[in-house]
Amino acid sequence: MSLKSIEDIKTLEEATLELANAERKLKDLPKKVFKEVLILTGVAILFPFLPGKRGREPMIKSWEYDDALIFTSSIFGLTYIIGYFWRKEKLQKRIRELKLKEHILSKAKN
Repeated sequence: MSLKSIEDIKTLEEATLELANAERKLKDLPKKVFKEVLILTGVAILFPFLPGKRGREPMIKSWEYDDALIFTSSIFGLTYIIGYFWRKEKLQKRIRELKLKEHILSKAKN
């Protein structure tokens, strides 16, 4: 479901609906962590065996498997953590903006 821009919200009902959707997405964010970490773990296990671009040899040919696994897991883990907190902050910012828009629309209605 795509999010409406703040400028496109014209009524109090739209603002309330968008706010509820954003709060639901923020609440559901931690529930997705287990599935996403499981997928990343699977990719990290297989990644050392994948050949590089333009015919390069796979990482497993030049590295020990445990070193390659530690390297890819740490890169994927760090990237996931940064992405998770970025998504969380983005949703929290949207909620703050929607609460402000809802407040402004409720004052304009009165």
